[in-house]
Amino acid sequence: MSTDMPFDCGWVRARFDSDALTNGDRAALRHAAKPSDMELLPGLYRLFPGLDTVGPHHRIAYLLPYARHATNAKSLGVQLAAARISETRLLQVARSDSPTDIELLRRLLRQLDTALDWKTFGGMLWHWNEHSKRQLVKAYYLAKFTPAKGA
Repeated sequence: MSTDMPFDCGWVRARFDSDALTNGDRAALRHAAKPSDMELLPGLYRLFPGLDTVGPHHRIAYLLPYARHATNAKSLGVQLAAARISETRLLQVARSDSPTDIELLRRLLRQLDTALDWKTFGGMLWHWNEHSKRQLVKAYYLAKFTPAKGA
């Protein structure tokens, strides 16, 4: 399997919002308890038509309902710092193993209620690993502790 993402997550988010999925499909994706539950939901296969879905597809579909798309939106780490999300909660995500890490990330997204650039965020989810988690934590701390210009 190729490590390159075979689709544009901005397109997938637009597909999620379109008539390609029924309200029931969207609700089922929202209510899945864990990413592996996605395999049993018809909405997953409507979201990724013609693709043999695997773990990265499940992560993307699991988090898709919890963040809108905005081109060039600030990174998730920057937005978490700006919203004053507890660093303890972010570190829980970074230190947890799969699937708990993605479940905790979904809780953060629900609290944040924001828009992300799904091209960037989807790429992070596609390649989700220890490095991705470190990059998220690094972006959070750089945003949190970088002095404001003119201060």
